[in-house]
Amino acid sequence: MRRADLLIGIALLILSAFYYQASFQIVRGFASDLLGPTFFPRLLAAALALLATTLIVRAASGRSDSAPLPAIRVRLFWSTLGLTLAYVLLLPRLGFLIATPLLLGAVIWLLGLRRWATLAGAAVGFTLALYLVFARALHVLLPLGPLGSR
Repeated sequence: MRRADLLIGIALLILSAFYYQASFQIVRGFASDLLGPTFFPRLLAAALALLATTLIVRAASGRSDSAPLPAIRVRLFWSTLGLTLAYVLLLPRLGFLIATPLLLGAVIWLLGLRRWATLAGAAVGFTLALYLVFARALHVLLPLGPLGSR
């Protein structure tokens, strides 16, 4: 049994319970769809609980991988965490279409890709794909920043 798998599984199971409980705080509007605004958060909580339970069962039954854990790249971890925090803080001011390719480009650069044309193409292309799917197809309101107002 890998103790880390067991502890992480238990922590994720507890997190899924808190996440599910928090879904009851979502206010249902007058123009709700058939499933309502709580469906997706509760679906995510259930999926997380299922995966956490699977991890716990695998660890308890001795089917966890016994190989040593890989070394964490601490600098990459903290850099990515800092960039994500900066993204969250800057997103309302810069908007989705400016902040997202900046974040993606920085993370891709941290991961080792140094060819600027490829880096910029991937960051901008992925941002546009996300924008088309969420803003245009699914009608999710994204912060526009200086590019427009809603």
